[in-house]
Amino acid sequence: MESICVCFGLESAPSGMTSPDSEKDYLDVYKPAATFLYSHPDCSMSFSFSGNQLQFLKKNHPEFLEILQQLTSRKQVEVLGGGFYNPVFPLLFPIDRSGQVDMLSAEIRQTIGKRPRGMMLCASSWDTSLVTSLETCGMEYVMLDSSVIAPAKQKYLPIIMSDRGKTVDIIPVYRKLKPTKEMQAEEYLSTLYSTVKKNVRSDEYDNTVKERFVDIQLTHDEFSELLKSGYISSLYQTAKEKFTGVVRFSYPSSYRKTSQTRVPAFVTAGLSADIAQWAKVPYTSVTKNDGYPVTIYDFLQTYPQSQALCCRMLYVSILINQCHGDKARKKAAREKLWAAQGGEGFVCTAKGALVNSLYRQKAYRCLNEAEIIVRGCGDFDESVTSFDYNCDGINEYICRMLNYTSCINLLGGSICELDVMQSASNYADNPSRIEEFDGCTDNYYRGMFVDHIFTDEDMEKYVRNEPAGNGIFSQTQYSEARFSGQHNEILLQTQAEFGKRRQTVSLRKRYIANSNGFIVQYILKNESGEPLHANFAVESNFAQTNYTADNFAPYKVEIVTSSQKQEIDTTQSSGELDKSGSLSDVSAVQISDSENDLSFMFEPNENCRFSFFPIMFKRPEYNGTEIVPTAMTFAAAMFWNVELEPGREMEKTVNFSIFNMHRRGAKKTDKRK
Repeated sequence: MESICVCFGLESAPSGMTSPDSEKDYLDVYKPAATFLYSHPDCSMSFSFSGNQLQFLKKNHPEFLEILQQLTSRKQVEVLGGGFYNPVFPLLFPIDRSGQVDMLSAEIRQTIGKRPRGMMLCASSWDTSLVTSLETCGMEYVMLDSSVIAPAKQKYLPIIMSDRGKTVDIIPVYRKLKPTKEMQAEEYLSTLYSTVKKNVRSDEYDNTVKERFVDIQLTHDEFSELLKSGYISSLYQTAKEKFTGVVRFSYPSSYRKTSQTRVPAFVTAGLSADIAQWAKVPYTSVTKNDGYPVTIYDFLQTYPQSQALCCRMLYVSILINQCHGDKARKKAAREKLWAAQGGEGFVCTAKGALVNSLYRQKAYRCLNEAEIIVRGCGDFDESVTSFDYNCDGINEYICRMLNYTSCINLLGGSICELDVMQSASNYADNPSRIEEFDGCTDNYYRGMFVDHIFTDEDMEKYVRNEPAGNGIFSQTQYSEARFSGQHNEILLQTQAEFGKRRQTVSLRKRYIANSNGFIVQYILKNESGEPLHANFAVESNFAQTNYTADNFAPYKVEIVTSSQKQEIDTTQSSGELDKSGSLSDVSAVQISDSENDLSFMFEPNENCRFSFFPIMFKRPEYNGTEIVPTAMTFAAAMFWNVELEPGREMEKTVNFSIFNMHRRGAKKTDKRK
């Protein structure tokens, strides 16, 4: 080896950035970068953009794109392709993969004037099936983090991978070789050259390849810091003055044209190391290498909320693929689907909490809008179906009704997904508390219609929002007693042992779905030989669909007690409002989301006690150094005293309705007239 070719690249920003954030990013990163490159014709690098970024720049800063077009014409800059919304490609169907790539390629060709030949992948999430997909889209190479590639194949040369007769080049990205301000430019370049030369000394390409290639991708923060400090300028100047013939700068497609050597390799499915470290233990960095590559599927298994979003995305994609007749609507629905596939909702690579609920809720909103469009393609029929929705080997129940789509899980027998067809989000998108970050651990999934049976002592803890066990039923696996898709009816049953005396208690739970909600019936039976004294609670958790730590609108709650309606302060818990921790003699509860003009009504057949408490979830930032608020939910529970003799049972029924706040008010006005 005689020399190295170094390519610095600028990663793309999150596709879901707001306009103010995009403007700040332009002023801090893109504008200084364009100014620097335009005034330094000898400097080269690559850029990556999401489709949203390009559209923002086209609308607000066309002058930047004109300069970028000139830099590309001067063979100074290469603009890489990818997915329009920066999706996690292995999770997508082939039609969505090619659609995302072609959409971004067309946008780049229109704005820059040249079609991309290479691309980046979100979190370097790789799967062998992508070879065929990328080759079909006309992509000649793909950039992958070096941690995904076997060390024996890292020769600082392009890698070529084949799959069933299709081939694609793979350019390794060496994150560990990034420059830092602590090391002088001359020292960095010398160290970089020495490191490459040492690693490739006497390998099989030593006598035939005189120049090796090093690609280094920088984040926006890293690039901005190096550029403002003058470090980037110093690197290029030092290389020109002191490393002539030893170090040169270029971009990937230019090097590929000059290099005729490829390293044959089969790269298995993987994920970049900086994301993979979070994929083994929830919200905990684990870098231990057990010899098995970490994939995006491992990440999803560790983070149930990301897994749930993936299931919803695939389900809507299937609905669109099965849609026939109206091509314009189908196209519009698919574009909404693509907007929901942004990688930030599945594996957050942006600054902020590791799995960002805000990005995830935006994805759910787009998926709901896509389903609404699909429903308009023909005559929509309400349905309740049973199949393995989340691929865990156990059937779930999908209720596609006029005003919502929901998923009922046998684990806990609760509603684990509630997508309201009013351009709203998934109201059951709730995490569970973790001791390390939230002060206590929930041993159950915080969905809707979660069932608990408590002792008096545990009940007192529960209404104070303190750890009170799991309430038994919330962690049991229900079984199907009867299912009727024709009548929209699901009957579940379970059995558990309660209290210190381990009394056997059974619960039958019937869901009857209708256009506006559910009727949920409970039959609790004392199967033991002793009298049962307990508290039966039905808990529902409503995710704050637009939660931000600084500015959010809490749910509005109104209750009816003794035929009187009263509004409750939901910024506090019921325990703070009443010493008993609950409100008594409640005949109806209305929880309203004013941001989306939606209300949820609970009407039990017998008056109950009612408790509630807002829960803020905290998680580590992406860099893992700071614990920050990331999501919020409103937990509400109705509960009744249980006094049952051996063999006796009690029945409770809750009518749950979803309606538009304004429409409900209009109906009441008409009645008064």
